[in-house]
Amino acid sequence: MKKSYFVLSALALILSLPQIALADPRFRRPINTTLSPAISAYYDHLSGTGLRTYSCSSNTTYNSHAGTDFRASVSTLIYASAQGGLYYRYNSCPTYGYAGSTCGGGYGNHAKIDHEGNMTDGQGWVTVYAHMKRDTVVWPMSVLCGGSIGQTGSSGNSTGPHLHFEVKKYSYPNNDPYSGSCSHATTWWTYQGANGIPGTQCQQL
Repeated sequence: MKKSYFVLSALALILSLPQIALADPRFRRPINTTLSPAISAYYDHLSGTGLRTYSCSSNTTYNSHAGTDFRASVSTLIYASAQGGLYYRYNSCPTYGYAGSTCGGGYGNHAKIDHEGNMTDGQGWVTVYAHMKRDTVVWPMSVLCGGSIGQTGSSGNSTGPHLHFEVKKYSYPNNDPYSGSCSHATTWWTYQGANGIPGTQCQQL
């Protein structure tokens, strides 16, 4: 009886942690490993009118790209970038997709985590993890920052293994987590390296 009580108490504590309200969450890099280069495409701030990343570059993104593409081998572990509620997943696409695929809405196998409010309605701060390996997306769960939520793949509208990561809060093109001359004044990463690679440390609550 005592063992069951402690197990239930620990479970209740874990499930309650993501309910802490964060007015402005900051996000860690969602994978631990880095290839060279670590990022194949940054967020594009000029949809339909040109190419412009957070640093005003035009050679490391493509038109209307609304996220950050982290290069990774298939089966690389993916981690929650901040605590929240994993409220949606799609897990039925083949691990390898192709350019133009609409499986999973183009995202392929993917997960969405709500980081604000009741953390189950997709309102406010949300992160998206796309092109994941089939049958690896966890569900359902409350997650702590750094908790494993699946593995990388190349599903959906994808031509090679990587993790497409998005932060959603405002309308496009105002959801780039990077700060820079052509983006926000303050980064949304917990740490933004000078080389453009975010850190893996979680936000201190």
